[in-house]
Amino acid sequence: LNYAADLGIAMQLTNILRDVGEDLGRGRIYLPAEDLRRFGVTEEDLFARNVTAEFKALMEFQIQRAESYYLKSDVGITMLSSDSRLPVSMARLNYSRILEQIRENEYQVFDQRAHLSTAKKLAILPRLWIGAL
Repeated sequence: LNYAADLGIAMQLTNILRDVGEDLGRGRIYLPAEDLRRFGVTEEDLFARNVTAEFKALMEFQIQRAESYYLKSDVGITMLSSDSRLPVSMARLNYSRILEQIRENEYQVFDQRAHLSTAKKLAILPRLWIGAL
């Protein structure tokens, strides 16, 4: 159960990071206030939608946090029955690749939503099919 919780936390953190811009549009901020202070990012900075060095540092910290949860969850995935392992592995890998996309987009999450095309999502199937996580 702990590994499943780790995967859930990682996926939720990924959603939060991917949706920063959409959430701001709704007047919401889900990034931890403690971390905003730590990196010197104010709510006003977020609503101004400026990708500053401080914001990039905050985002990279959050991405690394999510990645650490994904890594911890991997042990639990190997414990699943074979018929459950493939879809969970696929979800895990595709969600973690959204974090890579955020990096590739240079942390621009205000006006650009990181996502994977269907082709990119399906491209991992051969790797998963042979059992490599």
